[in-house]
Amino acid sequence: MGSFLPPSHEQQLFYGLFFLIATIVLITLVVRWLSRKGQHLPPVPYPHSFLHAYEWLARALGSLWLLDGFLQAQPSMITRFIGGVLAPLISGQPWPLNIIIKWSMTLWSLNPVLWNEFATWIQIGIGLTILLGGHSKYRRLGLWISVFWGLAVWIGGEALGGIFVGGSVLEGAPGSVLLYVLAAIFLLVPEQFWHSPRPIKMLQRFMAGLWFFVALLQALPSSGWWNRGGLSSYILSMAEMPQPHIFSLPLYAWAHSLGQYPLLWNTALVLTFFLLGFLWTFSPRSPLTWWLSLTVTFSTWWFGQDFGILGGMGTDPNSGAIILVALITYAQLLKLPLWHRIVERDTHVTKSAG
Repeated sequence: MGSFLPPSHEQQLFYGLFFLIATIVLITLVVRWLSRKGQHLPPVPYPHSFLHAYEWLARALGSLWLLDGFLQAQPSMITRFIGGVLAPLISGQPWPLNIIIKWSMTLWSLNPVLWNEFATWIQIGIGLTILLGGHSKYRRLGLWISVFWGLAVWIGGEALGGIFVGGSVLEGAPGSVLLYVLAAIFLLVPEQFWHSPRPIKMLQRFMAGLWFFVALLQALPSSGWWNRGGLSSYILSMAEMPQPHIFSLPLYAWAHSLGQYPLLWNTALVLTFFLLGFLWTFSPRSPLTWWLSLTVTFSTWWFGQDFGILGGMGTDPNSGAIILVALITYAQLLKLPLWHRIVERDTHVTKSAG
């Protein structure tokens, strides 16, 4: 059996460049930190709960981009990205999207090492500028780059989240990077937006639309999820990825149950997603709506998406992670009891330390 790792000379080239760039970035960050040491930045005039929600969303988005960059630097990505990630996307896509993906593959094949280096560092760069940029032009620059890069990845690297080939939220539809883009746009809106109830209303509408959309995707007969081999074979393929047994054993058990009762399970999934859509439409402020959404999102993230990063070929933690981030952001905006207590405790600790 052949090795999944790239040839040693390609690894050496990739990681040689990687550590050279990492050294330059580290020196730049240290110099910038030393130059700003002792400066006192003016406070940001956001409402208390909205400030925490804004910062949480920004830091979470930056952390996800940073993680994506390091995942792109995995050894298997250096030479297997085309065959392991891009090529499987082609089947069944509309011809314009098919052409774009093939063009992406052709472009990447010109120099896989350098393209992978570029993809790695643009994502790390986005993450660092969002995380460390504060309320400055650097953070906004990182957010704008994340919008354009994210759209390019969503189209050419995620095939629009698989929505034209029977995609499911269990697979990550409508695509994690699209949700990154929406989060970045949310953070780029004018300051006045965060002084109003509009962030809460926007997140409520987003959640309602998201759950109705994934319910529709799950219910489409053409998706194949109603068939005996549809859901079970997909979940089984996730279970067989290299990962700790604590993660794979529940997947094997669920795949077995899905193979026996596909109609029952898919009906339950469709009804659950539709229920969440209705709850976010008619009772968005209810703690029940939030907790049920959190439970279902985490369940799909584990039992469908397998956390996205396991197996050596994951490029991001999939859509479950960013949906959880959106839910926690909403909880902070709305001051749901649990998250409100956490925020108040953190604020008290910060003031005491000061």
